[in-house]
Amino acid sequence: MRCAEHCAVVANRPVATGQFEMEIHCPTVAQYAQPGQFVQIRVQCGYEPLLSRPFSVFRRFPEQGNFSVVYLVRGTFTRLLASKKPGESVFVVGPLGNRFAVAQPAEDTTHLLVAGGVGAPPLYLLAEEMIQHGVPRDRIVVVNGARRHDLLVCQEQFADLGVRLWTVTEDGSLGERGKVTDVLRALYGRSELLHDRCQIYTCGPTGMLEAVAKFARKHQLPCQVSVETMMPCGLGVCLGCAVKVRTAEGTDYKRACVDGPVFDAAEVVWE
Repeated sequence: MRCAEHCAVVANRPVATGQFEMEIHCPTVAQYAQPGQFVQIRVQCGYEPLLSRPFSVFRRFPEQGNFSVVYLVRGTFTRLLASKKPGESVFVVGPLGNRFAVAQPAEDTTHLLVAGGVGAPPLYLLAEEMIQHGVPRDRIVVVNGARRHDLLVCQEQFADLGVRLWTVTEDGSLGERGKVTDVLRALYGRSELLHDRCQIYTCGPTGMLEAVAKFARKHQLPCQVSVETMMPCGLGVCLGCAVKVRTAEGTDYKRACVDGPVFDAAEVVWE
């Protein structure tokens, strides 16, 4: 099921410096969105900005028919988004794309969720779903990273879930100093990572995804990546979100909005 309609803004609240959570009334997305899927949002009907933008689904409230997305105010589009008041509308298409596949048996697997900046929301939804399906909280390990503490996303929400949470900032302003891969290396070999039953799920900047993918390959850990790329249409028509992948014949391209955004990390050609 997919919607393509004007939807009412229910709330548009700041959650941290320069960060907002927008709650939108759209029963279709609220009911059917899965962890890793996204929506395309267009903020107004005019020509500026012309194109819609992709946003990962953060939280679902099926009983109210609402869902939410998290965004950082960075440019014209997100400034317009931040100006939206409850009762105003945005145009929503979704849910779109594929989802994270949860390793089975889920309750006997250590699920390692590695988030970078605005890559955190789909991983929050994934962790929430795992808990709802009976995965013990101590089997869910979250590494949440950003350049600075004010760029961390979903930090309080992850903490509220009661999962094992490690925080890392490049400037050391909160949690460990360094990159998410520094924390992964520190965790590797400890009880938090069971080598024979560990699955990595990650979303964030491309450089971080590549580093996590290399870590997974080195230690022979299965890894799924959710790529962050511009998706002008979200429907696979414009080909603006091509991802280079390995095939039996060599290499090819897949569309992040249709074939992804979630890929097996070993499939992606990192350049």
